[in-house]
Amino acid sequence: MFNDFLNAGAEILMTTTYQTSYKSVSENTPIKTLSEYNNLLTRIVDFSRVCIGEDKYLIGCIGPWGAHICCEFTGDYGPDPQSIDFYKYFKPQLDNFNKSDKLDLIGFETIPNVHELRAILSWDESILSKPFYIGLSVHEHGVLRDGTTMEEVAKVIKGLGDKINPNFSLLGINCVSFNQSPDILESLHQVLPNMALLAYPNSGEVYDTEKKIWLPNSDKLNSWDAVVKQYIGSGARIIGGCCRTSPNDIQEISTAVKKYT
Repeated sequence: MFNDFLNAGAEILMTTTYQTSYKSVSENTPIKTLSEYNNLLTRIVDFSRVCIGEDKYLIGCIGPWGAHICCEFTGDYGPDPQSIDFYKYFKPQLDNFNKSDKLDLIGFETIPNVHELRAILSWDESILSKPFYIGLSVHEHGVLRDGTTMEEVAKVIKGLGDKINPNFSLLGINCVSFNQSPDILESLHQVLPNMALLAYPNSGEVYDTEKKIWLPNSDKLNSWDAVVKQYIGSGARIIGGCCRTSPNDIQEISTAVKKYT
């Protein structure tokens, strides 16, 4: 799988660790101790690095708190999300990734809730010692899944001022509607014009819940060429694909990036 994407022109790949929080792993697999858990993560990271070689970038992927209860696409973290101990949840995975010399970047993916965003951004270099980014889970109408607007997201970031972790490198959107993604990224750029952004949307295919198959998106308004051009104009520094994107998609993205940069 890695080779297919590398051959298509990918420069950055990520570990398959979206669903591997210590809580999820210890509750759903025979792995019960931190030692066993760390061995698992290290094997995954080491294997990923061997597969992609030393000349490509490797992201340590971390899914949101909501992934363990399947609510990363609703942002519904219960009646009192302020009381969730996000640090306790993420700490085992973060500790492992921080220590790894195989990872170039840590990626918090599909973050749907402003309280989780605020928590991650509050952590200093003693907790997040590697460069990291945050990919937001955004509704097609351009707000976080919990209803938070991009203006409110910007207010959270600007409110931290010089207290923000210097390792915070990029903000953006992932696992988002292909058709709406250029407008959503531009709305983020408008409120955070100096922030380096990233975008990796879904393929644009539509899941038929009755037939249980994926169908081509007949309403696909843009080609990858057009979308990438818009992303770059909105300040995107990392561009890729999320669910259902294929090596062919990555090849189109790679071609467009070279064309417009």
